[in-house]
Parts: sequence; structure tokens; C-alpha cells
Amino acid sequence: MRNKYVVWSLVVTLLISSLYLAAGPFTFVSASGGANLTLGKTVTASGQSQTYSPNNVKDSNQETYWESSNNAFPQWIQVDLGTETSIDQIVLKLPTGWETRTQTLAVQGSTNGSTFTDIVGSADYVFNPSAGGNTVKLDFSAISTRYVRLNVTGNTGWPAAQVSEFEIYGASTPIPTPTVTPTPTATPTPTVTPTATPTPTATPTPTATPTATPTATPTPTATVTPTVTPTPVTGSNIAVVKSITASSNTQSFVAANANDNNTNTYWEGGSNPSSLILDLGSNYNVSSIVLKLNPAAAWGARTQTIQVLGHNQNTTTFGNLVSAQSYSFNPASGNTVTIPVTATVKRLQLNITANSGAPAGQIAEFEVYGTPAPNPDLVITGMSWSPTNPVESNAITLNAIVKNIGNASSPATTVNFYLNNELVGSAPVGVLATGASTTASMTLTAGVKPAATYSVSAKVDEDNLVIEQNEANNSYTNPASLIIAPVSSSDLVGTVTWTPSNPVANNNVAFNVNLKNQGTIASASGSHGISVVLKNSAGSTVQTYNGSYNGALAAGASVNVAIPGTWTAINGNYTVTSTVEVDANEIAAKQANNVSVSNLVVYAARGASMPYSRYDTEDATLGGGATLKSAPTFDQALPASEASGQRYIALPSNGSNLEWTVRQGQGGAGVTMRFTMPDSADGMGLNGSLDVYVNGAKVKTVSLTSYYSWQYFSGDMPGDTPSAGRPLFRFDEVHWKMDTPLQPGDKIRIQKNNGDSLEYGVDFIEIESVPTAIARPANSVSVTDYGAVANDGQDDLAAFKATVNAAVASGKSIYIPAGTFNLSSMWEIGSASNMINNLTITGAGLWHTNIQFTNPNAAGGGISLRISGKLDFSNVYMNSNLRSRYGQNAIYKGFMDNFGTNSIIHDVWVEHFECGMWVGDYAHTPAIYATGLVVENSRIRNNLADGINFSQGTSNSIVRNSSVRNNGDDGLAVWTSNTNGAPAGVNNTFSYNTIENNWRAAAIAFFGGSGHKADHNYIIDTVGGSGIRMNTVFPGYHFQNNTGVVFSDTTIINSGTSKDLYGGERGAIDLEASNDAIKNVTFNNIDIINTQRDAIQFGYGGGFENIVFNNININGTGLDEITTSRFSGPHKGAAIYTYTGNGAATFNNLTTSNIAYPNLNYIQSGFNLTIH
Repeated sequence: MRNKYVVWSLVVTLLISSLYLAAGPFTFVSASGGANLTLGKTVTASGQSQTYSPNNVKDSNQETYWESSNNAFPQWIQVDLGTETSIDQIVLKLPTGWETRTQTLAVQGSTNGSTFTDIVGSADYVFNPSAGGNTVKLDFSAISTRYVRLNVTGNTGWPAAQVSEFEIYGASTPIPTPTVTPTPTATPTPTVTPTATPTPTATPTPTATPTATPTATPTPTATVTPTVTPTPVTGSNIAVVKSITASSNTQSFVAANANDNNTNTYWEGGSNPSSLILDLGSNYNVSSIVLKLNPAAAWGARTQTIQVLGHNQNTTTFGNLVSAQSYSFNPASGNTVTIPVTATVKRLQLNITANSGAPAGQIAEFEVYGTPAPNPDLVITGMSWSPTNPVESNAITLNAIVKNIGNASSPATTVNFYLNNELVGSAPVGVLATGASTTASMTLTAGVKPAATYSVSAKVDEDNLVIEQNEANNSYTNPASLIIAPVSSSDLVGTVTWTPSNPVANNNVAFNVNLKNQGTIASASGSHGISVVLKNSAGSTVQTYNGSYNGALAAGASVNVAIPGTWTAINGNYTVTSTVEVDANEIAAKQANNVSVSNLVVYAARGASMPYSRYDTEDATLGGGATLKSAPTFDQALPASEASGQRYIALPSNGSNLEWTVRQGQGGAGVTMRFTMPDSADGMGLNGSLDVYVNGAKVKTVSLTSYYSWQYFSGDMPGDTPSAGRPLFRFDEVHWKMDTPLQPGDKIRIQKNNGDSLEYGVDFIEIESVPTAIARPANSVSVTDYGAVANDGQDDLAAFKATVNAAVASGKSIYIPAGTFNLSSMWEIGSASNMINNLTITGAGLWHTNIQFTNPNAAGGGISLRISGKLDFSNVYMNSNLRSRYGQNAIYKGFMDNFGTNSIIHDVWVEHFECGMWVGDYAHTPAIYATGLVVENSRIRNNLADGINFSQGTSNSIVRNSSVRNNGDDGLAVWTSNTNGAPAGVNNTFSYNTIENNWRAAAIAFFGGSGHKADHNYIIDTVGGSGIRMNTVFPGYHFQNNTGVVFSDTTIINSGTSKDLYGGERGAIDLEASNDAIKNVTFNNIDIINTQRDAIQFGYGGGFENIVFNNININGTGLDEITTSRFSGPHKGAAIYTYTGNGAATFNNLTTSNIAYPNLNYIQSGFNLTIH
């Protein structure tokens, strides 16, 4: 659940997780040497526990802290002061509410970061909240050092080093650093003022070695004599804050320092040759370049060998402008060099091959003098439309007058048109001479925009493909609005509902249609027929019902029509199509919405109703040397601990196999197999295969890979190679379509035949019918219309983006047909500045449409949604080449960003992303939160982190009837984060889901907010974490304003652990009040079966208020047979376990059996447990 997005560096600033609440007196300590030198410096440590980061020691907050790895003394933490500095005092703090403890530590110093000597020898220091506010002060004789380290060898309060604040005091003036100036003096080093937060630009890519052959333009100047004494220049410096990049840099001396108009900062390359590239944005007639170093005497004289290259805006190839020469920089003459240059250029490059004062090039200021070269400047001077007063049935032509007010002709470009800030289309603009104008026009199809009032605007060259004098004047908003009047017609729309609204098997279901006339005139009188057709997931008609409404229906009126007949529900997924007969007063343009389709799910009692049937280990017949592997005590060293039921079948050699018989009433062409196979030594995975037989005949070879699986942990940070720690995520899935569907009684066999040395493991298979591919809907655009080609192995991203633009412009939906489409980068649907209002995207079905994101790099794939209205996205399978969380900064979700209002994502299969879906906006302030989102009938599997996370204020949203499997953080979560001013999320629901094989965190998690519900879920085999968890660890809103969170009608099997990623135990239900209270939570009708350790666990000192459990059945605890505890004394798995004395809980009708802990419940003194 940590580090969910690139901005999540704030996660390290967590609040205290203490068992104690009493606060003692606080004493402020300060040394005479000035400010705390630790602030803003780099802090590193030998390790950390959980989220207790080393950076917490410099946040000026005594209630946050660093904690080292546990049970592994000695441990250290150190501060890099940046330069050698005289210090004479250190102040150490712990949280004010912590109990007294003694830590054994030494203070050490180093000038190089590798060789340390004692400043203060090892001794015992008492941290006492009642005497000194848990603060220790260490005074010593002044000493000059750069790296200050605490080396901790003992702690009586916890088996780890712990520090809240590590304050360093002493002389405030740094000692000169010899590496900067070859002959340092007592004056300050030029590293005094490095830029605080360097931001090198991402593009263009620096050219380390200049191109040998110059282009025809710019023309190299003739002989140039370098000036030792600065030559006066005319005009202003045009280089300030322009885009600048470097081939390399040393430490924080980045390229941006070279044009920030401040000679106290500078760029220094990593090694020679080193180069700087300055992009002026457009052509300039350059007359001279001025290069500067800090004029302070501390910068000794030096010479640098520099070549100047450049190119104009019509090419990207650098040509020589001034050949390499040696230039003298001397503080006596201002440390400035002027190089005359006569050229027309957009980009300039300094190529430095030698520097007598440092190992690489150094430039404090790269100044350029010149004047803008001729360029076009496109503006829009007016807009119009025809007809002037349109109605809904009119096609509407939008016009924009484009003028070139620049001093050079402009190339061809485009104008984008917007209604209510929504892109509706574009039009070409031809070449324009200086001063010329043209009218660009595009036509909206009749009926695309409903009757309403629209603001009208346009943008020319919005993508900035034309280099202009002014890029900020390309937009125009028309002063008058476009008013589209309604057409004279009735418009009948039927919306079907059913009772009960969430039927379970064997319910009698009745149908109702709300018939509405949303037209401008009354309907005709007489009978209006209505049909309701129910189809199963295979597309076969189950039942047809007919009803009618008699009489005229006034404009704007609606009526509920009960449809005769009922249906006895059967588990599964269905479509319900309602059709209203065409009314005599309804024109053709209003008849398309007479047909509506809705999805109906008949739920199982608990868990998701999915269309497949599971064939598990115990159902199989083994042969050819296949063996059963198991982990009955959930031993995480064994891959079987991650298998369903902790058992799988190993296929070690040729001929080894397992076989199932297809049961009656089951079968189909779709097969999914969960498998395991070894990783490679470099963590990039191995490739292999298994064969498929039906009734004894080989029908298919299935390719397998471990590329996606195997993550490694030494703490909570995942690694990608075996050296990174203990393994998890050892299983993956593959699915395929059979040429001939499996029938009841068929025997399907999985067999190893390939002769390799690998041992494969099979956990289970799932068999299902494959529905017919969904045809292209009416009024849609297809990605193939814009150049996408299925199954050709080529990148289709440009076609997908063009299709979105076309759909938005025309008001049509998007269709992605059957086949595999490759996307080379993130598919951005809308943008933060131009969000899309309403959009429908459908594939041909999750067994037919395959979207592959081929880029394995961070931020290299997934779908970024920028939707302001309603999105309907469905019927696709999505996969990626991502295999790393990139230090929890992958930014590679299946779906992320702005999900709009009342959107629905359904019937999607999303695997091998960082997260399946991350619902949260980080581009706007305040954040635009999603509300009314529905995710249903989907498969979210095999992702490196969360399955689905509702964050950043997401409210009133639901995940239901979905399979969430084998994810590497919380399966379903609500994180009430408050980044960018997001509000607290409320009223979110997780219903009728099956969450299984989660290998970290929990199946379901709520971290704050109010009104959330989780009901009718089935949770099983969460090897490394909990079934349900709540905590107050993460930044944002907790449960301060919670009026009620409810968990109900849920089964939790084989969950909880004694070995989470921090080496501690977690309950099948785990409640962790780390910072403040968890309150107003109710659990109803919960079955907890075969818990690895403790069934229900309460911990930390934030408090528990109004926690009520009703009708709880606990059968089996302590199955992992571990008794050691991170939080308390040794104990076997208990029914209820608390390691806090702050709080209370009430149980009504608690039933227990097979509890490992002899006393049933293990309760810390002070916790008020009431059992009725």
C-alpha cells in the first residue's frame, strides 16, 4: 500500500506508531553555533523498519522517527553536511510519549564518507520523557567533519536503533572543499550556494560527442580569437531559464545552474568530454556567447578547452561554429570569457574536452546575446458557425479565422475546435504568408450535440509543431455562445430495472421499465410496446418478456411499466435488453435510444459469480512422476505457501502430468492455468512450455514464462533479483482458447514434454465458455479506421490516440475489434488541461480483444484517464511488459488518474501492471475526485501492487462481482489521501468479490473516511497478510469523522500471517490504530476459517472506540505453528489478540473452535473486551 504514485515520497513522513500515549515535559535545546545543520541535508542509514524512514530525523517533528532494521545491531544513521563543517554539539530526540529507554551509541565523523573515527566514544544514553522530554544532548570539542554518523549497538526499549530528531550544531561557515578549487584558500568554497532542487530537463537528449560534419546552416564563422578580457556585449542575455541539458553532472551541480542568472551556482560535468546544450526555443541571430565562473577568489584561475556548435530550427544536427580552443578563466578579470559568434541558431552546444581546474567542464553562466530571427506567429481573430441558429437535427459547421501576424511565412498546421472546453474536431490550415488570413472549418454531424448552450473556442497549432514568435497567443474564445435549440419530436427511452436489485441464486426476479418521453412534444396515443430480452454470458436468449403502455406520454413525463412474468435466477452474468416501439411522433434522429442494454449479475451467496469452473489439485489424477507439493504450515520458504489450499502439482520431468475430467454441465473453449516455474539468476525470468492433451491427443503447446513473477524482499521494498531477499509472487497465470470447446466428460491433461531441466508447478485450471465476439456497435469509430492493425506486431498507439480524438469530435463511441494491439507507451485518454466529458469504449470481449503495453520502463504504459463526465469502458484484456515496481515509482497502472462521474468499467481483464486501477487525481489542485464509479464483472490479477485502490477523495463508488487474484499489495483498498487538497473519500463499497492469493498487505483495506461497506466477499489464501485490515498509518484522513464502516457476510479462509514483510504477525482481521483511533466499525456475519496465526488482532496505541462484532464464527487458528511475536510475549494463534491496552471491542454471538491458544483470547491489560 506504500508509494502508490510518483508523488508518494510524502509517505515517509508517517506519524508515531507507539504503544503509549502519556506525554512528558519538553525541553528545547540549542547550541551557540546557530541553526540545526541537519535540516535540508542528505540522511542515510544502515536500514529501516517498515515506513520509519531516515528522513524523519530531519523533519523538525519529534513525533516521527527513524527505526533501523530489527534484531540486527549494530545499526547506523548519518548526515552528509555537504562540506567539511566545524561542529560541537549533537541533540538526539525520541517521541515525547515513549517510555524511558537507554541506547548505546557512538558519534563518528568522516571527511570522505567511507573512513569513520569516533568523535564521541560509545556510551549509554538515557532517553526519559519525564526528564528532558526524551532528549539527549552531547557536547564535545569543536571538530571539522563532513559526514556525521551515530553508531548504535543497543537499545533497552526495542531491538533496533530509534531516533526522532538528529540535530547537529556548530560553526555555520563551511570549510573550503579542495575538490572544487585546486588551490583552496580560507575564503568560502564556490559550493556555498548550489541550487536547492535541481530540475534538469528531460529533453532534448544531450549529445556527448559533437557531430563531425556541420550542416549547411548555420554558417561557421571565420577565425575567432578568444578574449581573455571580457568584451562588452550589446543587448540582453537571451539564455536565462531556457531549456538546458548536459551530457553528465557531478552531485547537485546540474545543467540548470548554468543559466539561472546566478554565478554562485554552477554546472560541473561528470567527466570529460562534457557538454551543455542550450535550447533557445526558436531561431535567434546570435552575435556572441559569454561564459562565466564564480568571480570569487576561491575559484583559482583555470583554462578550459571549448568547442561551440549549433543548429537552426529546421534540423537537429549540430554543426561547428567555433572550433575547439583553450580559454582562460581568471577571477582577476571577472572569470568571464566572451566568444564572438555570428549564426542563426535554435540550439547551442558547448563541448568541453579539458579543464585545468577540475576533471570535467564547469560553467556558472552560459549567456547568449542576439535578436529573434524571423518566425511566424499564428492567432485566431474570430469565429462563426452555420446555421446561425441551429436545432438538434442540423449539421453545424464551425469556422475559425487564422492569421499569421509574424514576420515569416507559416507552414501547414491544424485548428482544434472546442465546445464547453471539450474537443469536438479539427480542421487543416494551409501555408500562410506574413499578414495572410484563412478560414478553417469543420462540421459536426447532425444530432451529435443535444440542445444546450455551448461556449465556443479554438486553438491553432495546439501541439506547438510550428515554431512561432509567441506560443502563448494561439487560443481564442468566442464572445457569444452557440445555442442549439431542441427539435420538435417525441423521444421515448426505456430504462429497465429488476427486483431484487442484487439477486442471488433462486430468487424470483421481476422486471420493470421506466418509460420516459424526453422529447419536446407528447407521444402519440395508443399502445407503446416494450420487450425485455434476457441473455446469458454466451449470448443465448434465456427468456423474453413483453409489456406495453397505453396512452399519450407528455414531453418530460415518465411512467413505470411492470413487465409480466418472473424469472428464477441462476448464478451468472446476463444482459437485459429493453426495446421500446417507435412512436408515431418520434423522428428518425430520436429513435436510436429506443433500445438500451443493461448488465445483470446473479450473485453467489458470497464471492463473485464468474463464468468459469475451477479444477483444483484434489480433482486431478497424477501420472508420469508428477508429485504433490504442499505447505501445511504456510512456510513461506516453500512455493506451495502461495498456492490455493497451499498445494500444487509439480511436473519435474518429461512425461509428468496431471489430468482432469470435465464435469457435467461445464466445459468451453476458454482455459486459464495458474502455474509456477523457476526464476533466472538475474531476475529476468525463464521461458518454457507445457503441452495440453484432450482425450489422449495433444492439441496445444502453451508457452510459459517467469518474466512477470518472483519479487524479493529484505524489508517492505520489493526487489527484482534473487539477491534482494526472500521470494514472493512465485505463481502466475496463462490463458488460451481451445480450437474445439471442451465437453462434459472430456479429459484434459497438462504434461511436460519439452526436455528442459525446469520443474513446473500447476495450481489449478479454470474452464469456461468463450462468448461470440462483440460486433462493432452502431455510431462508433474503430481503431482500425485510423491505422491500427491487429496481430501485426507494430505499434498502434498513434492510431488509438487518433481514434479518441475522432470519437470526441463526432460524439461516437470507440470500438476495439478482436486481435492483439501493441501500444508502445501510456495511452492517454484526454489530458489534464483538456479533459473529455463523456466517452464509451468497448472491445470485442475479454477473450477476443487483447491490448499489450510493450514498454517495460517506469511510466511506460497503462491507461491515463482524464474524464470529466461519464466513461463506459469494457470488454478487453490488458497486459504489459512491466516487471518491476521501480522502487515503488513505476507509475504504470492499468487505469489511473481522472475517472469522472458515474463511470463504469466492466468486463475487463487486467494483469501484470503496477496496480490494476488507481483511482486518484494528482494533476489538479484541488484534486478532482471520482464519484459514482462502478467496477464490475472484471478480473484484476497478478499485479505488482494493489488490485484496485480508491484514493484522493474517491466517493460513492463500488467494486462488485470481480475476481481479484495474486496481487502484491491490498486487493481492494480505500486510501483517503489528501494530496493536492483532495477531500476525504466516503461511502465506498466492495461487494460480492472473490479476493484470493494476495501475497502482501490485505485482501480488503480501509484506511480512513466514513460510510464504507464491504459485504458478501470471499477471501482465501492471503499468504503474506490479512483478509481485512484497517489502520491509521498512512498520510491523509483517518477515521476522525467516521459515522460508520460496516463489514458483513464475508468468509475469510487461510489468511493472516506470522511473517509479514516486517517480521510480525497480522490477524485474519487486523486493526492497527497506529496514530489515532479507529472507531465506529461493525462486523456482521463473518466466518474466519483456518487462520495462519490470530483470527482478530488489535494493535498500537491510537485507540479503538465503538468496535462491534456480531455473529462471528472462528474455526481454526495458529495453523502456522509459530509462537514468536514481534509485539508481545510468545503465544500460539488466538481467537482475539490485542497488543495494546488502549481501546475496547464488543462481541455478540461469538463462536469459536480449534483455537491453538489455550486461553482462547490473548488480551493485553487495559484493553476492554466484552463478549456476550
